[in-house]
Amino acid sequence: MVKPKFKKPKSGKITNFKKKTTEKQVPDKFTELASEGISNNAAVSRAKEIQQFNPESAKHEVARQKLKKQKARLEEGIVKTAEAQILNVEDAGYIKTSDGAATYNIKQSEIRDAVDLATASKSFELLLEFGPYRFDYGINGRDLIIGGRRGHIGVIDWMTKDLVTEKNALETVNDVAFLHVSTIYATAQRRWVHIYDEQGVEMHCMKKFSEPKLLEFLPRHLLLVCSCSTGFLHYLDVTSGNVVASYRMKEEGNPHSIARNNANGVIISGGTSGQVSMWSPMVKESLVSIKAHTGTIRGIAVENFGNYFVTAGNDQRVKLFDMRTYKQVYSCNMKGQIASVSLSQKNCLAVGFGQHVQMFENVIDNGIVTPYLSHFVGGDVRQVQFCPHEDILGIGHSRGFSSIIVPGSGDPDIGGIVHNPFESKAQRREREVKMLLDKLQPEMIALDPSQINRVKKQKEMVEDEKVPKAIRVKPDYSWPLLSRFKRY
Repeated sequence: MVKPKFKKPKSGKITNFKKKTTEKQVPDKFTELASEGISNNAAVSRAKEIQQFNPESAKHEVARQKLKKQKARLEEGIVKTAEAQILNVEDAGYIKTSDGAATYNIKQSEIRDAVDLATASKSFELLLEFGPYRFDYGINGRDLIIGGRRGHIGVIDWMTKDLVTEKNALETVNDVAFLHVSTIYATAQRRWVHIYDEQGVEMHCMKKFSEPKLLEFLPRHLLLVCSCSTGFLHYLDVTSGNVVASYRMKEEGNPHSIARNNANGVIISGGTSGQVSMWSPMVKESLVSIKAHTGTIRGIAVENFGNYFVTAGNDQRVKLFDMRTYKQVYSCNMKGQIASVSLSQKNCLAVGFGQHVQMFENVIDNGIVTPYLSHFVGGDVRQVQFCPHEDILGIGHSRGFSSIIVPGSGDPDIGGIVHNPFESKAQRREREVKMLLDKLQPEMIALDPSQINRVKKQKEMVEDEKVPKAIRVKPDYSWPLLSRFKRY
């Protein structure tokens, strides 16, 4: 067998050899982004925070390498976000006075004269006799449902002012809410919760939910949440009609206000004890309880990203809390009895007290200090709520319903097919099917959503070396339970 001959390499030094590097180089775009002096850009502020993150501060090499990879992924994501913002040409509105005077003296009539006709038509008032009224906007912000205390229920397309349906329940209506589509809505009436279609025909009656008081709908989980005067909290799955959870809220029962956290699906409630409680359908006790006020809590509003929430109490104080640390950030004293609060997509706060409504601009950065706008309703305010993706604030009061313009309150960027106010019937059906397919299970509602994709490790069994194995005998607990005739 002939062995192959191999030629020896020529002697000489290799000069063009380059050592391979596995670490990704920090992109120049990220460095330029972090060095910019723009303060109101989210990507720039996030880049400055990441630049201060130093992986070399870790003690162990394994942890140091993990932090370096994590920092590289964050830098790449921030650069892609900044590049995508170039395509987002929409900008939020604002109010600017020529002489630099305060903006809270500007009236709605002056704002209507300064804006275009399409925006001016969105400011209107409905004078009704069956108040006070509660209301709710649809998931895309196009439809509006109102419910009066004396039984009046109406669904309208508030942009075109077309009446979809109207009826009288002939009994007290405590709250109303849209479900996953605007063609189905729920009402909390005097005895039970009723579900109707777009023509006002009753589809279902939940007699298990006795004496309902407040309603809230979780669009990602397709759960209808109902708090009752009896102190119970109910979760209804609208896809199957099953009651997912139903338990007593104990001392936090019969709340005066509830709100949902869009980030994790947790329900936040506040009642007569002055405590803010957070609830999940899988746990029969409150996840977190915070003593926020000395008296009854009248209103709760949660930020769009779930990092902050606002509370208002009978002590005439409005407080801003950080959801991550559960600590108070700002506090402000109002001049009347507060009835309701609401936070917009651009963190504009609306506070309704007495017959007045005051708006505060960007309360997370600026605090609750000077009002941005002020409006006199003419009736006792019962509820305030911002319309998604519109610079509109809805006000339900004893004389009916009012819609006012608040420039800069809504997010102009309409993302995806879920929040499309100009959708057709075919698009609405497609959105309904997509929401049913993308439905999240109730078990995924938790304070920290990042725990869902983690693997739960089993506990390690550690044996005691001091005790010999011969002595480690498990006791037979069934032997003492036997009668004295069967023990031998």
